[in-house]
Amino acid sequence: LTNLTVKEEAIEDALAAVALLRRTAGIDAARVFVLGHSMGGMLAPRIAAEDSALAGLIVLAGATKSLEQAIVEQTRYLAMADGDLSDADRDQLMQVERLAATVRALTPGDAGKAESIGGAPASYWLDLRGYDPPALASRLPHPFLVLQGERDYQVTMADFARWRAALESRANVTLRSYPALNHI
Repeated sequence: LTNLTVKEEAIEDALAAVALLRRTAGIDAARVFVLGHSMGGMLAPRIAAEDSALAGLIVLAGATKSLEQAIVEQTRYLAMADGDLSDADRDQLMQVERLAATVRALTPGDAGKAESIGGAPASYWLDLRGYDPPALASRLPHPFLVLQGERDYQVTMADFARWRAALESRANVTLRSYPALNHI
């Protein structure tokens, strides 16, 4: 797919699931929430932006960094976890840094190209460019529950701090972190 974005990958499915739940016997259609973990948490505000009738959102370890930045940071963390940066670790880091540089160099004119970049077309990376989940969340009226494990190296407390800064002043938002929990 040359025009794949997160809308086709995940948002449309989430909205279809919400619509199905609203039609399901025994479900209160006015009390349907969306829960997203990691990238799903990152996309929760985009889902809510397309469905103003959602009862609220639950964000579990919701990423706030660009996907290419997160890939580099996670790879670096894993490479350094044992305290020894091997040649293989250096090679892998160079590969993901090249991937991130390729993504950052994309222009809107690249959107229709079929070439895969890290397993996704340019349209996918461009769709996420400039997306700021906490900023969008701050403009939405929905209630939010944002939960974060403090031992998470994939989505870190820095991400949680961005959610907190954007949402903590709202009465319909709860933010909690858990010292002993990680990403899983």
